[in-house]
Amino acid sequence: MNKNTIKLTICLSTIRILLFLALIVWAIISVIKVGSEGAKMPIGKNITVSICFSLFFILFVLMNISLILNIIFDSLNVNNKIVIALSIITLNIETMIIYLKKVNFKKISLKMQKWTAFDITSIALLLALYFAIGFVSSLIPPMPFYITISFKYIPLFFGAFILPLSGCITLCFLSATLTALMPGSYLAFWQFLFDYWIPTFCLFVAYFFAPNIKSNKWMNKITIWFAFITIPILIIYFSRVISGVIYWLNPNKVDVWKEFDWTNNIEYSFIYNSFNSIFDYVLLMICVPTVCESLWVIKERFFYRNLNN
Repeated sequence: MNKNTIKLTICLSTIRILLFLALIVWAIISVIKVGSEGAKMPIGKNITVSICFSLFFILFVLMNISLILNIIFDSLNVNNKIVIALSIITLNIETMIIYLKKVNFKKISLKMQKWTAFDITSIALLLALYFAIGFVSSLIPPMPFYITISFKYIPLFFGAFILPLSGCITLCFLSATLTALMPGSYLAFWQFLFDYWIPTFCLFVAYFFAPNIKSNKWMNKITIWFAFITIPILIIYFSRVISGVIYWLNPNKVDVWKEFDWTNNIEYSFIYNSFNSIFDYVLLMICVPTVCESLWVIKERFFYRNLNN
């Protein structure tokens, strides 16, 4: 990008950040005000609301900074897909259009590599870890707004990091489908589909943003891991929102209980599900890069083997 384009991107990103800040402030005030007048939320839940929305704003700012710095340094052309993903998340349309022109779609291949014994063993091990961690996590009491700690997603992200595409899809499919056997899983079809199956299966999308070259520059690492984790979390969030809309608009429910009073059920679902999703996002942004960077030697074995196939 030339300097004028970079300056334009910075100016527009600043405007977007300020608009997002105004939206976040409005959301915090609206939720706390409605809660105080309706359901009378305790101070602990008011603090949770403020923290969640503040984290939302901080992460949005960090994603914009990561995108802008990646554009300035123009680190690696092979990371164009990461820049495009971040530009979509941050609503940076001008950057998305510019970098889409750089992508050679003819070179994009979805070739399925043949599995080895190491692949099969890794899938089985990660699947077992997913259920073991999920079972232990289910014993932890939920926090306000039924916020739960989703450590169980870490093995699936690691699978997307090291496995070939076919192995990653298989791992996520088995994890999503067999979740029906886990304690506490709701068996109502729509609830299971949008709250459990899609959020688990969609993690294979992280495969397309997995880093293939280890970088010692912390800025490159931040840019890579933002896209790797953010895209699946966005899908999870919107899936949960759809589940909430179906639940709160269900005419067959006699008594639909809410944490705070809100007349619009669709808006309520967007706000309510943001609490759980933002905590998942922060947790995974800390844990997933730590695990993957620590076990990069396994990635090298998979990556270089796949290059030679």
